[in-house]
Amino acid sequence: MDIIQQYYSEHKSVFEENFDKALNNFDAEAIHKMRTSTKRLRALFRLIQFLSPGKFKAKKQLKKLRNLFRYAGKIREIQVEEMLVYELEEKLDQNFVEYSEYLLIREHREIARFLKSIPKLSEQKKILNDEYILKTIKSIKSESLSENAKKFLTKKILSIKKLNSKPVSNARIHRNRTFLKQIYYLYDILLNLTGQEEIMNVSKETMREIEQQIGHWHDKVNSFHYLNAFFKTKNGKKTEKYKNLKYQIITDRNKMRKEIVQILRTFV
Repeated sequence: MDIIQQYYSEHKSVFEENFDKALNNFDAEAIHKMRTSTKRLRALFRLIQFLSPGKFKAKKQLKKLRNLFRYAGKIREIQVEEMLVYELEEKLDQNFVEYSEYLLIREHREIARFLKSIPKLSEQKKILNDEYILKTIKSIKSESLSENAKKFLTKKILSIKKLNSKPVSNARIHRNRTFLKQIYYLYDILLNLTGQEEIMNVSKETMREIEQQIGHWHDKVNSFHYLNAFFKTKNGKKTEKYKNLKYQIITDRNKMRKEIVQILRTFV
């Protein structure tokens, strides 16, 4: 039980520290850390819910953060697109100033939404019900903890296997990342509770590399959403250099997809 409580306390502290930074002075890195700690807490709450059936609802614990999390995600998404454009400018030896300016305007718009939502959230007395969460953690039965942790892990692994036994789709590839990220976040806890040396015959570092690889591919999938929205502001007109940009993104994305699909097939 101690390892679960320590994990909760650690990432709750990370969230609170970076929430304060974002509240007092907009800090992109603080927002990213706050969002990551929220994901870690969300994964932990799913484990706690499984280990204490009927007593705990994971979704309720982060309900107040839903809009904030969405706005922070949009900011991060646009910033990643800006970095991608910069990399492709160097690779293609061309500049995409108009597109970069368009992204900057959208980023500022999302930042404004994010900052507007923070005061409302900060006025609420509790973002996380600390007392209730800690009480639930302490109530988990130690005698069945190892067995139930194995069942939780087995359920996640079966979900991944089932996902990859179906025809490949972008949505299913992305869903793999969600499951892999949850396991990665809880990797040390699950090893401690189950007594296993590895999960799915994959080390923690390799699991991280796979989910990040899917993440980089998904960035290029998202890229089309922003690029097409930009083209609409130009009445659908595409200059030769923007055709080159789109072609390069498609080429990179398709290559990455093939590599990822080969890796995911090993999980069936």
